[in-house]
Amino acid sequence: MKPDEFEQKLARQAMKPIPGEWRAEILAAAAAEVARRPISRESAFAARNPSWFATFNQQLSALLWPHPKAWAGLAALWILVFALHFPLRDPAPVLAAQAPPPSPEAVAELRQQQRMLAELIGPAELRVASRQRDLSPKPRSERVGILVS
Repeated sequence: MKPDEFEQKLARQAMKPIPGEWRAEILAAAAAEVARRPISRESAFAARNPSWFATFNQQLSALLWPHPKAWAGLAALWILVFALHFPLRDPAPVLAAQAPPPSPEAVAELRQQQRMLAELIGPAELRVASRQRDLSPKPRSERVGILVS
């Protein structure tokens, strides 16, 4: 018998009601099991006050649940990017730290160039600062009429 035929045969059969005694037996067995295992004080406290990690884990699971494979792939991609980025860092700061200090002749030449530039530009003229405007709020014409009345 093929699965489709079995499903069709099953769909044609009328559903029989579940006996009421079964429900009573199942509930009685569950109540007996709960009564047999008393809840410890620690487990009752943990159920009411979960740890920070458990709360974080629950919130993270709720956030990532719709597409966990996509989030895992994205995390793997970021790990790959960081793993490839760190070996390729520019070693220029290391080379700059190992460079020797400039020679005294080079320092003297730079000072000479600065003096020549200052002579070409001329003395810097000091500008007189303009008087600052008063930025306090002024009364508006509508308010003046209200205050006078």
